[in-house]
Amino acid sequence: MFVKTLDMVSFRNHDHLSMTFGEEMYRLIGPNGLGKTNFLEGIYVSMTGRSFRTNALKEVITFGEEYSYLASTVQIDAFDHKMELTVKEDGKHYMRDNNPIKRAKDYGRGLGVVVFEPKHLQMIQGSPSGRRSFLDDMLRMISPAYDESYSGYYHVLYQRNYVLRKLKEPSLLDVYDRRLSAYATVLLKERLRFLKRMAPSVSKYYEIISGDREILEIRYKSSFPVMRIEDLESEFYESLKSSRESDRERGRTGIGPHLDDLSFLLDGVEAKKYASTGQVRSIVLALKCLEIERVDDFLGSAPVVLLDDVLSELDDMRRDVLLSEIKGQCFITSAEEINSLKQRSTAIDLNR
Repeated sequence: MFVKTLDMVSFRNHDHLSMTFGEEMYRLIGPNGLGKTNFLEGIYVSMTGRSFRTNALKEVITFGEEYSYLASTVQIDAFDHKMELTVKEDGKHYMRDNNPIKRAKDYGRGLGVVVFEPKHLQMIQGSPSGRRSFLDDMLRMISPAYDESYSGYYHVLYQRNYVLRKLKEPSLLDVYDRRLSAYATVLLKERLRFLKRMAPSVSKYYEIISGDREILEIRYKSSFPVMRIEDLESEFYESLKSSRESDRERGRTGIGPHLDDLSFLLDGVEAKKYASTGQVRSIVLALKCLEIERVDDFLGSAPVVLLDDVLSELDDMRRDVLLSEIKGQCFITSAEEINSLKQRSTAIDLNR
């Protein structure tokens, strides 16, 4: 798949931008403040209905304007999909192939886009939220059941936390606990199943990228004890019940997939504590290559790849491995020209 056309009106610092593209690799070179990341964000939002930079989509509206408008044409297997999105202070309006769409998840269904930005390089040694986001973002794109349960889980989690903080209607907790347990079961089972399937591939990519024979292992760290996967829903429900008092004191839910974590090990040694900078970057690259592969496998078409100022953070070897894994359209931003990109990419001028 690839983005054929893109129109942006009052999007971040872009008053009006209209461009056409082919299936190749593009580069945007220039200083900070030019709007390079905003441009990539516009592509992402036009394809998914969500931003990779903020949960409050109204932030993309240019200061002083009433709305932001995005329109793109995305081609998949010789068929063009017309995507339109209007963002206002009081809400969003989605259109796909001239039909109104209610939810972002339905708007972006079947479209694949993978983002790689500098913060991802901190994933291994950073906070658990970054590692959860990596797993969640990938699974939401390739598993409709996961995407549905993810939205439901966080909606019920918000309601449960509200009751805990306000100490109102304690009887509602039982209702929320049962609903939360059902959603949590789907999330956890999908995560564990995916991690098991992806283990050989991510180890293969790590060996290719690093040139080392170390075994890369990913372990799932649950915030509550899982005794039997078959009894997961009932076990989670009982754990929620037993933690209600402590949750009331904290004003929030203290267990669940929203607090789980991933641990990366090289030959059994925890990478977060002991891996070198080169090893950490090799792990992150292996994960990103895996993400591109899985989205391609699921959709049957290579995803659009957005590389936001990350190539300058990589050495020549790791840079070449990453670029070789990109089979379709790609947009790359950088503050300075990268010689190895000149022969394999087309320059984009945002000032034209």
